[in-house]
Amino acid sequence: MREQDLLKLVWVADPQISPDGSRVLFTRVAVDADADEYVTSVWLADVEHDEVRALTYGRGDSQPRWSPDGRRVAFIRSPGPKQPGQLAVLPLEGGEARVLTTLAKGASEPAWSPDGARIAFLSGTNPQLDSSENKKPKHEPARVVTRPEFRMNDKGFRDPEHLDHVWVIDARGGEPRALTTGTRFEEASPRWSRDGRAVLFLSDRREEPWFGPDHAALYAVSPGLAQPTTGEALELVASVHGPIRAFVEREDGAYAAVGGIWPEQPRSCNSNDVLLFEPGPLPRRAPRVLTKQWGFEIGDGINSDQHPPRGGGAMPLAFADGGRAVLTVAAKHGAAMLARVDVASGVLETLTDDQHEVACGSVSADGTRVAVTLGSVRNPGVLALWDGAARTLRTLWDPNAELLENAVLGSVESFWYPSFDGQRIQAWLVKPPGFDPARKHPLVLEIHGGPHTAYGVGFFHEFHVLAEAGYLVLYTNPRGSTTYGAEFGNCIQYKYPGEDYDDLMAGVDAVIARGGVDESRLGVTGGSGGGLLTNWIVTKTRRFAAAITQRCVADWASMYYACDFAMFQPFWFRGAPFQDMQDYLARSPVTYADRIETPLMVIHSEEDWRTPIAQGEAMFRTLKHQGKRTVMVRFPGESHELSRSGTPSHRVQNQQHIRRFFDHLLLGQPAPEYELELARAAEPEPVAAPVAR
Repeated sequence: MREQDLLKLVWVADPQISPDGSRVLFTRVAVDADADEYVTSVWLADVEHDEVRALTYGRGDSQPRWSPDGRRVAFIRSPGPKQPGQLAVLPLEGGEARVLTTLAKGASEPAWSPDGARIAFLSGTNPQLDSSENKKPKHEPARVVTRPEFRMNDKGFRDPEHLDHVWVIDARGGEPRALTTGTRFEEASPRWSRDGRAVLFLSDRREEPWFGPDHAALYAVSPGLAQPTTGEALELVASVHGPIRAFVEREDGAYAAVGGIWPEQPRSCNSNDVLLFEPGPLPRRAPRVLTKQWGFEIGDGINSDQHPPRGGGAMPLAFADGGRAVLTVAAKHGAAMLARVDVASGVLETLTDDQHEVACGSVSADGTRVAVTLGSVRNPGVLALWDGAARTLRTLWDPNAELLENAVLGSVESFWYPSFDGQRIQAWLVKPPGFDPARKHPLVLEIHGGPHTAYGVGFFHEFHVLAEAGYLVLYTNPRGSTTYGAEFGNCIQYKYPGEDYDDLMAGVDAVIARGGVDESRLGVTGGSGGGLLTNWIVTKTRRFAAAITQRCVADWASMYYACDFAMFQPFWFRGAPFQDMQDYLARSPVTYADRIETPLMVIHSEEDWRTPIAQGEAMFRTLKHQGKRTVMVRFPGESHELSRSGTPSHRVQNQQHIRRFFDHLLLGQPAPEYELELARAAEPEPVAAPVAR
């Protein structure tokens, strides 16, 4: 497994099972290496005949959705790179796809009405501003900013005149109409009510949503209303003290939702549950928490660098067994499993094993079949079908079978170890192909970001590349990680980084105690929150011979003022920097940069707004100022998502730099592009005395 193999991978995204469960639409994502871009097309799998074929041949087709009768497919077609996708409909009995919209800001998330006559969707188009009569200025005008969150990583600046709103169009074509408008709120996840009288959607409509917990609620708007200008036409359907992240309606008007009823006391980590809103008058605010006894995450997945880029997809959520059960995804101990929740008792039964991750999927109309993208430590994802009647899980298509069959992958072992206080921590160890425990191997510690996310049984191309080069690769879920319950995730609140550092060091010690590790050749790397911990680690110990910090945090105070979100208070810090600067300084690695002796590579994206590039620059410049060994790698045009969905060639280069830096410092291999900077840092030139003037 080499860095360039990333360009050969094919991903299965957004599987959509037909109403009768006999076919599955999905988005196939591949790399066009010559164009250096991802290509998406809609494919069709026949469940009964084990046939898989291309349904569309565009380069930017995605988000397929079945019509209720299964005879037509609505999808989004982009005419070219960086051009907005438009709503299209394809008849399955034959004929070409017909593009229904030509909106300035495109369309997304199509949803069929129950009778198949109309399609709801989202668009950021503003009819008053985006008409052909309004000429675009030669240069972008100045932006007037009145909100603390005004740009979002990988999405760009928030444009209040072009927020995503709910639209509707006749499925045969015609003029699309906006059902919601406005410059303050936007909508998500449009779905039709079962009776077809309303379009349901999620929206956080608080005036000041930035300094409190998430609070997306469920609303309805009548498709008969055209362009309302105020909110009085909307109807609040369901709301809780916390977010509703996904929803589905039962025949009797009850709603199942994945969301959270969060405590009044702010917590940085909260788990979602399956909530049941019983039939009754609107709005519904007191749901029954079905998964109260489960104790782990609901509707969340795990971390991986190989989830389908550009393909999309959501976790399955549906009623089954005549409304007596809810199907969804439950995450526990680094696995994401399809699960059945009994409505009456709340008992949760996992339907797939803990050696795989359900990355996304959908459920047939009767709730008996589920199509999923299913990944593992040895495969980024196959198209699979869960058959509830037979209680079987089978693979419908593996797009990477030949590539993986010819690749010699190292083995991946899961194990638990005790930390400094006895807390058990779960970890995984990737061993080089042909691992010989009698030999001493270099070891690389990989640290996940978040911090409230989890490693687990997902496929990591980067880890296998390092293992192929001869490294042991250790990755763990220290305290603060998800899939172990809210208490484990929230225990680092107001002290991050902190005891998670001790968990990581205990993991390294546990692997060394097994034998086969050369303690003089240890490396450490991580991205985002893992970059923060990488920085933190090299300020506290010199046991690592090389470190690579990716899209890191170095200075919490400047993060508070410059990053794209405003969650720091009251979730991560009790006050703002101007109220308690010492707390921010105490947890900022750059404060202790004078202690760093480990050679450090800084990898950062120049358009990263989640952890702005000044964070990486702070580490690099501080170490250069001290004459210490450091080098910085900057990726133009990339965001915080570089390693997961960045430009294909940049993702390959990213892994090449990681491997070459470790090879240079841990294996002694030449790397001239780094050696010059490291040599200069090791022997700084004397500073000339100032000249009197």
